[in-house]
Amino acid sequence: MSIKSFRFAGFSLLMVFMLAVAACGGDDDGNGDDGDVANGNGSITIETPGMEFDPDTITASAGEELEITLDNTDGQVHNFTLDEADFQVEAAGGESETATLTVPDEAGEYEFYCSVPGHRESGQVGTLTVE
Repeated sequence: MSIKSFRFAGFSLLMVFMLAVAACGGDDDGNGDDGDVANGNGSITIETPGMEFDPDTITASAGEELEITLDNTDGQVHNFTLDEADFQVEAAGGESETATLTVPDEAGEYEFYCSVPGHRESGQVGTLTVE
């Protein structure tokens, strides 16, 4: 095998390796689905694909103004209710609605839920962690 052929084969293997690594890369679309809202980020989109929230955990700073978009991908009405902040945003089936939540001032864990009859009982709940 000539030096030229050896270099071409090495380059080809390197390219195949790089493509394989790129194909295995993360699928992070940056929409916050991991439930981790960066302090000061100020917004999150929560999907309701049925009797659940996605993400079902949110982390925010005490007193932060958090813009919540409820993206209802289900066919029936859902809402996001947080009693401690006297907050609710509701979206009809297939619709999205946005409202601003003032995060409670006290650190801790707070339950949010869908207040449509039967939804909370079916497990449509989540946790807001205030730092």
